[in-house]
Amino acid sequence: MRDGLAERRRTASASTSALLISPAIMAHFPRCPHKDDPDYSRWAELDTPRARERLGNGEQLPATGGSRRDLVAMTRCQDCLDYGPW
Repeated sequence: MRDGLAERRRTASASTSALLISPAIMAHFPRCPHKDDPDYSRWAELDTPRARERLGNGEQLPATGGSRRDLVAMTRCQDCLDYGPW
């Protein structure tokens, strides 16, 4: 059963493209518990195909929207695996 969950997580994280970039240049799934207030004025949006997978492969991805389009995602939040879109 655990193998099924792991596979669903891999599939969902690979196909999901809508992420948020924190001021600490880390990509998060929406609703990640790291963000505990409604103010996203210092955050950016990242809507790039396979963004989470690509970040895991070492790519750096520039913001595609949001308030801080100057941000570049350098890494991905590992805690998001527990809160991702599955």
